Amino acid sequence: MRYLLYFFALLFSSVAIAEHYTVLVYHGANPPYNFIVKGRQSGIFSDLFARLSELTGHTFELVPWSVARGQKQFDLGKIDIEPGVNPSWRDDGVKSAIYSRAYAYSREVVLGRKDALVVEDPTAFYGKVFGRVRGYRYGAFESHFGTEKIMVYDNTSEKELLFQLAHKRIDCVMIGDATAAYYQKHNSEYAEFKALYEISKLPVHMRLQPHLKQLQKELDKALSFMVHNKEIETIYQSYGAISN
Repeated sequence: MRYLLYFFALLFSSVAIAEHYTVLVYHGANPPYNFIVKGRQSGIFSDLFARLSELTGHTFELVPWSVARGQKQFDLGKIDIEPGVNPSWRDDGVKSAIYSRAYAYSREVVLGRKDALVVEDPTAFYGKVFGRVRGYRYGAFESHFGTEKIMVYDNTSEKELLFQLAHKRIDCVMIGDATAAYYQKHNSEYAEFKALYEISKLPVHMRLQPHLKQLQKELDKALSFMVHNKEIETIYQSYGAISN
């Protein structure tokens, strides 16, 4: 009952104060979170914000950028919301931010070819070349990067990195398991790739410009309603991913 009251309160309050907000999504090669179908944004974030629009009355415009450029746009104040973020990934950002409640989890893994060994100690990767999407951060795991450790090669998207992994131009890729699973399902060349090591499993939030405190409250209520009713879980599952 409490969540139904949240729902009706959100609808009632949104009638007179509906606003337009921009949402950062990573350009067409970030499935299942964002990708293009028939010229339109699709994926988990598209469905998530469509539902948040219904619950809050606001409109949310998905704005595609590369990771590094998108974060720069946020720092410049030109983007209102960045979804799917753990605060530790933005610790070194030049722009302060506030965050919504957590609504799902993100599991980051080291992905390798079928003949690679699963390891428990990251030092076993020393001397290898890892692919990383430019702008992504990996917290404490980054202590293993550097000369005589793991060498890191940056590219613009997971799509490009997986192609390079398949053609043996790099040894491994750092990637979210949901994105890896999507590409493996839709590209037989990647089907036998496997997770060699779990880098992290962390809660994700909406990152907001610091002046958007009222929106933060509204998103918290709407996300709580969706989590309680397993709506977010259903959205993730519709793309073959898990939210927890």
